[in-house]
Amino acid sequence: MTFGWDEARRSLPLAVVFDVAGTLLRMYRVANDLQERRIIEHVVTADLIVEGLGRALVVPQADPSDLLGCSPDLPLSAILDMLPGELQISCSSSPVNPGQAEDIIRRSTATFFDLQVTCSLVMERCPGPYHTAGLVVDASVGVVSHTLSTGGVPFPGLRDVLDDLAGMGAEIYVASGDSMRSLSHLSSLGFRPDHIHPVADPRRKEEVVMALKENYRVVMVGDGLNDMLAFRAADLGVLTIQQSACPSPHLLSAADRVIRDIRELPIVLGKPSGERKGLP
Repeated sequence: MTFGWDEARRSLPLAVVFDVAGTLLRMYRVANDLQERRIIEHVVTADLIVEGLGRALVVPQADPSDLLGCSPDLPLSAILDMLPGELQISCSSSPVNPGQAEDIIRRSTATFFDLQVTCSLVMERCPGPYHTAGLVVDASVGVVSHTLSTGGVPFPGLRDVLDDLAGMGAEIYVASGDSMRSLSHLSSLGFRPDHIHPVADPRRKEEVVMALKENYRVVMVGDGLNDMLAFRAADLGVLTIQQSACPSPHLLSAADRVIRDIRELPIVLGKPSGERKGLP
């Protein structure tokens, strides 16, 4: 069903802001629980973070391929020396600053092997270019609780969706918790680098939406708890459940529309249903 725009904002041009993991790309995620010494497949990163207060996701600007080339016996803290800039936190369950996270990583007894095992599993499953690696620090107990890696491939029909939106005159943006290194691969799909907001936590996503609303009708498209603030700030919040068909009630209540396939988005925004491409 097409969304009915507020009359006062109907004349504004359209901007669409996308999350990436689980929204544009079907993801395969693997976490290594360093406390219980077990591998967790198909993990939902946001759920892992909100399991406990004091958890924060650190996203190194490092290529997983480069990490795999390092000695597995290196202390995990050596990753800090590989960063091109300041340590960045993608999301957290309660306030954790980069200095706290860095101190925890420097004191960690984990090794590169603990991260490499997740990278290897993901790269075997997802051979494409979109790969990320991360660390979960738990400030409540002062440890690196998990290492993790993700890989993704575009959902079917994504290029057609982006073409449709461009044909509707929409400006297309990205606000994602992933690093710019991994998000830069979106340029192959036509995303402009200056329209990409990397390492965006929930508050940053909200800020991106609010800034765009000064000049646009803004649609936020996402799939996770870290998109809730942006959903509520946008003129239209669209929850896609293509990656996960069982969203939380809180997430459902924050969204204005729910879609099961990214190819439904142009229809919601006003493209005639007879012009749908590839939908069953």
